[in-house]
Amino acid sequence: MKTKTTHGVDAQIGRYLVEVRPRVQSIRSLRDAIIHLAYHLAEYPSRSALLVLPGLELTQKRLMVEQEKALKAFRPEIIQRFHLVLVERGEYINLPARFSSSDKMRLDQLIKEQTVRYGERLPRIDGYYVILKLLVFQWLKNEPPVTAKWLSDKSGYSYPTVAKALTRLADGIKKHSDRRIELKSFPRDEWARLLAVSDQVRSTTRFIDVSGQPRPAGALMRRLRETGRSDIAIGGVHGARRYYPELDLVGSPRLDLIVHCPLGAVNLDFVNRLDPGLARVEGAGKPAHLAVHVVRSRDSFFEKGKDDLFWADPVECLLDLHDERLEPQALEFLNNLVEHREKNR
Repeated sequence: MKTKTTHGVDAQIGRYLVEVRPRVQSIRSLRDAIIHLAYHLAEYPSRSALLVLPGLELTQKRLMVEQEKALKAFRPEIIQRFHLVLVERGEYINLPARFSSSDKMRLDQLIKEQTVRYGERLPRIDGYYVILKLLVFQWLKNEPPVTAKWLSDKSGYSYPTVAKALTRLADGIKKHSDRRIELKSFPRDEWARLLAVSDQVRSTTRFIDVSGQPRPAGALMRRLRETGRSDIAIGGVHGARRYYPELDLVGSPRLDLIVHCPLGAVNLDFVNRLDPGLARVEGAGKPAHLAVHVVRSRDSFFEKGKDDLFWADPVECLLDLHDERLEPQALEFLNNLVEHREKNR
């Protein structure tokens, strides 16, 4: 069933008028969106409205303040029918309880469509590698075995895709009597295949400074923290050192960022906010000051640190070390992760 487009807004889903504004960065854009939808809501007293904000680049506190300011001129009965909905790590925040599961599926599709409008569509990839990364993550973290449904839920891929991936990994999978599965060991052959296609799987984009005065990684990380983005995490050498502080490396490594893109599109405009002197550079293996990779799974597995920055999981960090041609450091990091796993079994 197609989502209706009507009333001068993006869609009508059930009794809700819906407007989707991905990656709102400015107060002005937020106010314009709120007022635009509130005017339409005033014309239709039997409707409620959702302003859906995937990848919001403002804090929730600022969001609430600006919502109150923008709606101050409207009647209370309009304000009561107006809902601001956030989307973080694939989950909805403040979605009305009466919103049905079928309506949620239509909202998912609408967000995908609007995200593509506001960002660069990512190429299709083999979902096998997304599922493989999840299994490696579980194994390295020494987490309990999982079900095929868990893999489907966390990856965002269908059960047939998961089943096909498990068949491909059959010799390396340990099956339990309750149908849960886990890796028997670190899958070195499949990992080597993932490394060979990592640029495509993670849609890696590299940037180099063209100003002659490159900002150090620490300065870029501080600017990233100021954006308040929860869908961008730090990986690479800096992320690996969070798990293994003794990682041996001389010199100033590039900064690796991981962007959570479960909707199949990415907007790299944030790079210009970090440093206007950064420009794209084509080709793997070329010098770069910044590398941006995407993670496609529905769950990012990012962790928020005490520094208010988000950090990528060890699998992404390990892939980054390989991508930067730091093979000795990648092996050292992997050995440490395996050693830590064995100690905690």
